Amino acid sequence: MANKPYTDDSENPFADPSVASMTSNAARGIEDFNPFADENQPSKGPSTKSTIPAPVIAPIPKPTTQPAIIETRQEPPPYSVVEEQENLKKRQEDLERKAAELQRKEQELQRMQFTGYRENNFPPFPKWCKCKPCFYHDIQVDIPIGYQKTCRLLFLRWQAYCFVMFFNFLSALALMIEKPTKDSYADGETFGISIAYLLINIPASFLCWYRPAYKALKNDSSFSYVIFFLIFFLHIGINIYYSLGVPAGGTCGFINATAATTNIPLSAMMYICAGFFLIGVLIDIFLLIKMHRIYRMAGASFEKAQGEFTRGVATNPHVQAAATEAAVQGISGAMSDKK
Repeated sequence: MANKPYTDDSENPFADPSVASMTSNAARGIEDFNPFADENQPSKGPSTKSTIPAPVIAPIPKPTTQPAIIETRQEPPPYSVVEEQENLKKRQEDLERKAAELQRKEQELQRMQFTGYRENNFPPFPKWCKCKPCFYHDIQVDIPIGYQKTCRLLFLRWQAYCFVMFFNFLSALALMIEKPTKDSYADGETFGISIAYLLINIPASFLCWYRPAYKALKNDSSFSYVIFFLIFFLHIGINIYYSLGVPAGGTCGFINATAATTNIPLSAMMYICAGFFLIGVLIDIFLLIKMHRIYRMAGASFEKAQGEFTRGVATNPHVQAAATEAAVQGISGAMSDKK
């Protein structure tokens, strides 16, 4: 009795009929299970398992075969050793020329710092010529950076004016040779005066209006500005007169061209000359306005110009020598009168 704690079924919890049937069925199921049984045998009852359809695999298209084509490269242009050597030689010459120019400017600056003397370089006469340069002209050295463009425009305008005067000389020569008008004397006089204009106006324009503009931009001189404005305004008026082409006036313009309509090439040449004069007038007006703006921005005035002129005259050694000589002569004359 001691080894059997549950003598009665009522006291045994495992004696329940439902529990006993479940345990007996489970034991039979485990005992009847054969893992090596044929899986292909049909099941006795309906299967509740769902069948998964096999995936549809699309056919892989066969790659299209193409014949192998080798792309031929474009052949380089024919290489010329002679041309390459010539290009290298030109580059070397340009570099040597620039190096020589830089060395010359450096030497010039050093000479200016130590001695204050600068060798004249304009007009650039050849070395074999007996005439020597009269002025020192270097825009990059003398002119401030902000004014260099304006100064170059003025210099180009002066060069263009020289060309127009030479073209006017050629037109007057053609007018004298062709003689399209009855007044051949006037045509000859026009040619003679054109020679005088060619020889006088070119250096006079450089000295009278370009050089003062150069000094004004270089030293910010009010006096040089005033001189430039006066002469340049007169220069514009003279060019307007030149464009008319008055007979026996020394220039070829509209009047001469109209009288020479019988000779079309000569008339066209004279019309071109008149057009050059008028285009020059327009450029001159533009440069005059530009210089006036610089004049105002620099704070220059007519009073400053008067003061600069007075100081310049007072410090001029030639004026001082003349004044001293006049004073000595006056004193000696007064002493002789007293005696």
